[in-house]
Amino acid sequence: MKTITRITSVLLFSLFALTACSKDDDGGTSAAGNGELTATVDGASFESFPEATTAVESNAGGVQTLTISGGTMDSENIQIMIIGFEGVGTYDLNSVSLGSYTYLEDTSNFNSAMVFTTSTGAASNGEIKIAEYTAGGTVTGTFNFTGYLTSNTSQTVAVTNGAFNVTIQ
Repeated sequence: MKTITRITSVLLFSLFALTACSKDDDGGTSAAGNGELTATVDGASFESFPEATTAVESNAGGVQTLTISGGTMDSENIQIMIIGFEGVGTYDLNSVSLGSYTYLEDTSNFNSAMVFTTSTGAASNGEIKIAEYTAGGTVTGTFNFTGYLTSNTSQTVAVTNGAFNVTIQ
């Protein structure tokens, strides 16, 4: 189970790095985000930087996925990936549809990433409610979850009062 959790964590962190730090050298449009994502993380306020806030839709093998991600200037990131996305509704966050909170203990060292995720094998460690959705347009909603540190699941983080309004890439 630890191996699956670590692989999932690396994939989530990689997806964030690819979507939030994209650069387009040919003068076309970039993958910079446009939106807002806010939450309370263990009692502290979290507000994403608009350009580091994205929503990405994909469809692989007939399975729709929606990934919402928001990052801060303090190297924090909240990401939610809904696998089997079907539009407006409520989705459990667990080992399939993931919620994660990541931060760097040392902002000059990517190896210092502390990754908290809902991937514990439980049926639900939180939920996301999609209130409004327009394919290729925008997505809005709320979320909350308990994240478990991938390297030591006895350490948790509470992500509450989450809300987002994001343009889909």
